Amino acid sequence: MSDREPTDHQGAPLVPATIVCVDCGGVAHLLTRPDDTGRFWPGDLVAYRCEDCLDRWDLEVPEEGDDDGW
Repeated sequence: MSDREPTDHQGAPLVPATIVCVDCGGVAHLLTRPDDTGRFWPGDLVAYRCEDCLDRWDLEVPEEGDDDGW
């Protein structure tokens, strides 16, 4: 197994620090902490909270190289 952080097809981390809120378009920040190795892995569940509407988003980390992305 690789010791690098899993990335998408463009080399971006699978778990970004922020995402765009689906409901309001605001910035949603990562709430979940990485594991003891400091990483997230495909299949992990991560949570984000929007700073504008306060919605919470629970997402599954996609497989490395998955084109679906967030």
